[in-house]
This record gives sequence, C-alpha cells and structure tokens, in this order.
Amino acid sequence: MIEISVEDVVDITGGTLECGGAADIKKFCTDTRDIVPGSYFIAIKGRNFDGNDFILDALEKGASGVITERKGALAVPAGKTVISVPDTREAMASIASALRSRTGAVVVCITGTNGKTTTKEILSHVLSSKYKVLKSRKSFNNIIGLSLTFFDLEEDHEVIVLETGTNHPGEIAELASIARPHAAVITNIGDGHLEFFRDRQGVFLEKICLLDLLPKNGISFLNKDDEFLSKVHECGFAVRSFGRDPGSDIHITAVERAAEGYSFLLNGEKYDLPLEGEHNVYNAAAAIGVAAYLGMTPDEIRSSLKDARLPEMRIEKVTVGDVVFINDSYNANPGSFGSALNVLFDQRGASRRGVVSGDMGELGVKTSEFHRKLGSRMAERAVDFVVAVGVHASDVIEGAVSSGISRDRAIEARDHREAAEIVKKMVSKGTFVLLKGSRSARMEEVLKCFTTFCTP
Repeated sequence: MIEISVEDVVDITGGTLECGGAADIKKFCTDTRDIVPGSYFIAIKGRNFDGNDFILDALEKGASGVITERKGALAVPAGKTVISVPDTREAMASIASALRSRTGAVVVCITGTNGKTTTKEILSHVLSSKYKVLKSRKSFNNIIGLSLTFFDLEEDHEVIVLETGTNHPGEIAELASIARPHAAVITNIGDGHLEFFRDRQGVFLEKICLLDLLPKNGISFLNKDDEFLSKVHECGFAVRSFGRDPGSDIHITAVERAAEGYSFLLNGEKYDLPLEGEHNVYNAAAAIGVAAYLGMTPDEIRSSLKDARLPEMRIEKVTVGDVVFINDSYNANPGSFGSALNVLFDQRGASRRGVVSGDMGELGVKTSEFHRKLGSRMAERAVDFVVAVGVHASDVIEGAVSSGISRDRAIEARDHREAAEIVKKMVSKGTFVLLKGSRSARMEEVLKCFTTFCTP
C-alpha cells in the first residue's frame, strides 16, 4: 500500500485521534479475517453486521488500530490506535481519494448494465502482460469496494482498472469523483436497477455521469450498437465507439464460433476469444480498444487474450455425471438472462436443455412483467423444461405456460433443494442446465444440492 500515516488519516477524514497514534499503517481492512500485523480495521455498519462489535476481536487478532464511528476512548489494549470519524464509509472514500491523488497510474473505469466485471477481467488480464495492473477485487464496484481496491495501491502500479456499479442515483458520480479516470468504458444500457432508475433513460443518465469526470485529454469507449450510447458525442474528451455498426471506430466483423469461444475481426485484425457467449465479443472489443489506446500492439493483445478466463459463476460449466450445468448465477437482469439463454442454445451436442431460474432483483413496478416475459422467452426458445424458484417464480411459470410449455415441464419449486430434485427427474444423458438469478437468489445452491443430494 502507498505510505499513509495516522496523522494523514485523521486530517483526511476529519477524525479524532482518541488514543495511540505511533503505529505505522500497513493495510486497511473491513473484515477481521483479513487482518495482518499493521492492519487498521475500519468498522463498517452493514445490513447484517456492525463492524463496531468486532473492534476488540480485530485488535486481538493483531490490528494496530481501528477507525470507528464510536466516540470516546475505548477499552483497548495499550499501544493500539483508535481514530473516531463521523462516518466510516465516508472515511474510506476520503482515504481512497487521497491515495488516488498520490499515484501517477492511468485509471480506467468500466460501467454498464451488463459485462462490467467480464470487461474488467479481460482488460486487466491483457494489460498485465505488459504493465503492473491493479484491478477491482471480484465485483467490488460500490464505495466500499472501490476504496478497498485503492487500499491495495502500490507505488509501482502503472494502470488501475476499476469496475463502477450503481443501484441508486448519484452513485456513479460519487465513485467517479474518487477514481478520477483517464479513460471510461460503458458496455451497454439495459433494464437494471429499475426500482431506482425507472427506465433505461434513467439508467443511461446515471451511467454517463462517469464521463463527467474525464479530463480534457481523456477518452471514452462506448457501445455503438446501444440505442442510448450511440448518441453520445465528444464533449471535451475523445469518444471511441465499438460495435458491429459500420460506423464504429472499433468495428466488429466476421464473428465465428470456434472450438473454444469465438474468433472475430476488429478493424480487420483477427482475435481469438476463449470464452463462452457471443455477447463477450463486445466486452473483448472494448478491452482491446483500451489496451491499444494504452500502447499495446495487436500481436501483444492477441497473445494475452488467448488465455483470458471468465470469473467464477459466470457461464461456468460444471459437469455432474451426465449433466452439464451452466452456472451463470452471479447476477441477473432481463438482458443478461437473454444472453445466458443464447449460450445455452449455443451448446453443441446437447440432448436436452433446461433452465432453473431465480428472481431478478431491483426491477421496480414492472418486476412481475419482466419475469413473465422471461418465462415466455424460454418457451419461445423451446427449452425442454423450466424450474423457477423465488418470490416471482409463479410469474416465470405463467409466462412459460402461456407461451406453450406444458405444466409438467414448467414447475415452481419451494426452495433450492426441491429445484435440484425436480431437475434430477428432468435430465438425461447430454442435458445442459442453465442456472441464473440475481445475487440474492443464490442459484449456485441448486448445483450444490444437486451434487450433494441428487447424485449417487
């Protein structure tokens, strides 16, 4: 981590040094399981846990100090440091912003309704073959996640690749004000978090806030095939478009299925992408555009791209006996579910195809409608069976049945275990089963149940 002192932290956060102050800060963390000597534990109050309740545990595990909202001297061991702040989340953001100001690394921010994490992983993988790269951990794309990423910043990092997400108005602007990117990528605008943004126009207005913080010599990479992003023009920064539209600056052509993944041309240059899902060609195109902008040659990009891999629970194939599960259960919205169905039907040699769906969250007043349309779409794609779990499972089943799937092949399950039991009765040799739902649906549990309870 870039060097930062206790005095710096107190000054940056507007906090109060309650006790201690001599120990050097080696690391910041919000989880007591991550503590190493020299760590400073930041007590975050979350939905399920209050970090303030674990302060003593953190100190006993070797933390040198804590940052907390609790005022007054705490009964802590001698030699430990306590800094009290008005708000620990805001303190994290302030520290992250200060660390950002102390680096000369190029910062790239990636947002969009779908494909953020995959684009971030592809880009950071490609760039890592030439530069020292810091990337967002997992899918850490909110204030806490962004801050934790900057806490990993070292003096010799050359490029920082950040994923920026949002589920309420103003969040992208807040993240961008900390990251202050040199380059921005927006993958697409879709039906995500509509509970807070109402419609795609609202999503679009939130996402393009990322561009407001670009410097005059900054650059954006935008999806030319997206109805909203295609209308964005240069406004004090450069705009580079990618897509199949012939007017794209980074023009995708000749997309072909390969033995593993896809091959395609970008402005006439051929690339091989060893990832499932044709939609990932767009994510790769955006990543290649940024890599080229940062000085990588087509040959350098090609060489690194061939080893790219998807993060876990994203089109992750898991074979259990004679059945292949496509575990795409990290998250879901109508757009990403459609892409996952395309992957399911792109599987060669499948004797049967089934879907186990969970709820898609944060879709607002049209939640039931979106789930019914999802069921209808499955029927139109002629899936062999549908199993639905969750609050809106009945909507999925209703949509599937109304569009032609028989009720003995469209079944609502009470929980993950029952879903797994139903799947066991539906599958035969060569069956492919898609698992997908929002993170809160935890659809990977169906696979665990199938593996544990439904196989010999």
